[in-house]
Amino acid sequence: MSDGFNTTAVVVTILLLATTFVATYFASRRTKTSAEFWTAGGGMTGRKNGTAIAGDFLSSASLLGYAGLAYLYGMDGIVYAIFACGIFLMVMFLIAEKLRNLGRFTFADALATRLRSGPVRIVSAISTLFICVFYLLAQMVAGGVLMEALAGIDFSWGVVIAAVLMLTYVLFGGMLATTWLQIIKAVALMSVVALLVILVLIRIDPNPLNIIEQAVSQSKFGDHYLATGNSFKGPWNIISMAVAVTLSAVGLPHVLMRFFTVPDAIEARKSAIWAISLIGGFNVLIAFLGISARAALGAGGEEIAGKGGNLALPALTVWLGGGDGFASDLLLALVVAVSIATLLAVSAGLVLSASSTIAHDLWAKTFHRPETEEMTVGRIAAVALVIVTVGVTLAIGGTQNVTFLATLATSTAASANFPVLIMTLLWRRMRTLGAVVGALSGLLTALALILTGPLVWPSLAPLLSDSLSTTAPFPLAFPILLSVPAGFLGCIVGSYLSREPANDAAFDELQVRALTGAGLDKTKTLAH
Repeated sequence: MSDGFNTTAVVVTILLLATTFVATYFASRRTKTSAEFWTAGGGMTGRKNGTAIAGDFLSSASLLGYAGLAYLYGMDGIVYAIFACGIFLMVMFLIAEKLRNLGRFTFADALATRLRSGPVRIVSAISTLFICVFYLLAQMVAGGVLMEALAGIDFSWGVVIAAVLMLTYVLFGGMLATTWLQIIKAVALMSVVALLVILVLIRIDPNPLNIIEQAVSQSKFGDHYLATGNSFKGPWNIISMAVAVTLSAVGLPHVLMRFFTVPDAIEARKSAIWAISLIGGFNVLIAFLGISARAALGAGGEEIAGKGGNLALPALTVWLGGGDGFASDLLLALVVAVSIATLLAVSAGLVLSASSTIAHDLWAKTFHRPETEEMTVGRIAAVALVIVTVGVTLAIGGTQNVTFLATLATSTAASANFPVLIMTLLWRRMRTLGAVVGALSGLLTALALILTGPLVWPSLAPLLSDSLSTTAPFPLAFPILLSVPAGFLGCIVGSYLSREPANDAAFDELQVRALTGAGLDKTKTLAH
């Protein structure tokens, strides 16, 4: 959207980030122990934590991607946004309270309550690092592209700047600083989206139904713009997308980690309720803005909105500001600022989650090193992880398929972590070998199906052999319908093959603790 250095966008972004750095400064003064560094001392209220979860989960892909999908495909984009609203219903009803009652810093703590600690922490670390690295890679690529397209900053410098800013929150303030970054970003994001909706109603039509009618008339799909199937080929693709989106957060380690920042299960449930409300409201509004972009930009807007419609929202923003002048620059600057803040918030959560699994699950619990060294090891791991990710991002440039990277991460989360968590919490026969086999089965199946699916195979096949067909052997973009059952099957087979003796007492103790919070540290207060 920018032909050069966008001074207004940079100034507004700096002002927004300055607010978060003030929060980081005060957070660093209150972060002294491992519990404070990883989970903010377990003292966040449900309202604050739920807002932070929304800030953590609503990525740049949500802001730009949902609007782009609705702009291009109408109902398909709306369906995607609606199913994304149901994510935390799964979290709230299945695992939020149980996870808080069982865990301390990572979800592997909950698994280790009844299974052998070493193996489950190692396999959990493998899946967590895999998810976080690919998700972080997607965020870094998106950050470079975003700064280059919207703020006029070179892609390479955009990636480096984003990495340095994100590391600042993690290294100095830990979870407390990351939480306040996510809260500030969530409030700013919702405010900007609400402002854009108000301007749409003023500039286009105060009746949303009339705006939808205009969008239908401007779309190449005509009346079918309000029907499904414009982007998804066949019902199974729609079903797999819906299941993938709904299950993704149940296994995302940086989202699960947030439930350890509250003092008890009641606040964990409140966190999920707040997250559902904010994410649901945001998704409805952002889908409406995508449809409004179609009504405003007209039938020839694809070139303005960019490939995949990712710039539909910025294009609508410029149009709402009059197309030129200070009003357009200011509105676009607000979108750029919240987009970059969104990128940093999600990235900080990912790095914190990855570094916690290295420092806590591996260093302290598996290798039995002193817990006092956790923060130091975690900071070193965070720096190393970001350096590697930045190097890979600069090597592949901004042309890499970000959707592939994000799909790989979310599909892996749902396939590797979700079955193991559910089976450990609910199945008496679950054994340590079942957790290991289940996690690896889900992980490897998801990876294999993505590589042979329509997102990757057409570009991968020519690299392997000239004789291979570019038609994907696996027809679905999301592997979830097969990879999640593979994870559950691995849990069952591994458990029945295991020679580990039954430990019914451990399972009964887990059930009591998961449901009642017995043994939970009651000394934590809502101090933050």
